Amino acid sequence: MTTCDLGVAARVVNDGKILLVCEAKGAFAGKWGLPKGYVEPGETPESAVTRELKEETGYGGHILGLAGLRTAHRDNGCAIFLTYDVSVENEDHPYDSNEIQETRWCSLSDLIKLEFISETMYQLAIDGLDINHSTLPGKTPLSKTGEMYKVYSCGHLLNFSPGGLS
Repeated sequence: MTTCDLGVAARVVNDGKILLVCEAKGAFAGKWGLPKGYVEPGETPESAVTRELKEETGYGGHILGLAGLRTAHRDNGCAIFLTYDVSVENEDHPYDSNEIQETRWCSLSDLIKLEFISETMYQLAIDGLDINHSTLPGKTPLSKTGEMYKVYSCGHLLNFSPGGLS
């Protein structure tokens, strides 16, 4: 049986800064990324992304549009990851998540100082802040499995191979 792993992330940019979260536990503990998670059964990707944003940061929000799409092949089927541009609705953001160690608003220059959970998250964060699209250099190979995967961002297709961009 073929399955599809469907994940989502919220890219929130406000006043030249992007909202990032630092993972509190698991394989990515201490690493940064966009608020993210899986689409639960019976849930749409759009409702999943706003739910994950609220759970991980305390911010409510509404979707502005699709920011990026990553596709990959896994042993048990395909893996699809959708990143949405989201606008936050409130200033107060108390949250109670044992998954998240910290939330932070970061500028473009802050990004190179952080360790990200993946190169894809790093590049999506850069793309969200860099209006000139003069991409900062990558940090790590994008594929740990050795298989190529694709990321669509702002209407452009980037092919990622085990060694990086192609």
